[in-house]
Amino acid sequence: MRPITAAAVAGLLLVLPGASQSPGERVARAVNIPVAEWREMASGHTLTYRIDGEFWALEHYYPDTDRVTLQLYDGQCMEGTWDYEDPLYCFHWEGQGTSCFRHARLDGEILIVETQNGSDTALTQTMSGVSDTPLSCGPAVTS
Repeated sequence: MRPITAAAVAGLLLVLPGASQSPGERVARAVNIPVAEWREMASGHTLTYRIDGEFWALEHYYPDTDRVTLQLYDGQCMEGTWDYEDPLYCFHWEGQGTSCFRHARLDGEILIVETQNGSDTALTQTMSGVSDTPLSCGPAVTS
């Protein structure tokens, strides 16, 4: 077996999309999703989000409103509203404050990129599913 040379590794990095890019460089290439397209996809649906491949949350967008419910991986739910000011989708959670994100496409994925003070942060979620299944939020069942 021949050893792999530095030139071979460099050549491989040139042909693999995104292989030599940092996560920040990848996110910078992502194309923002227009609000009309997001509304059409999300309204009346529940979206699934992952961070680093692990389930993070479900988010339900109520049809024809700005209302949204977020159910975190541990079952905790938050109620809020959302609005859009190009290019940011901002979520105003009851008792929790506001969080803003860019919703963008990159290489067939939908990325949800947290922003603070107008700049992307390192926190990026991947939207991994859209369903018609409603959330089941409420107090824990006890017997």
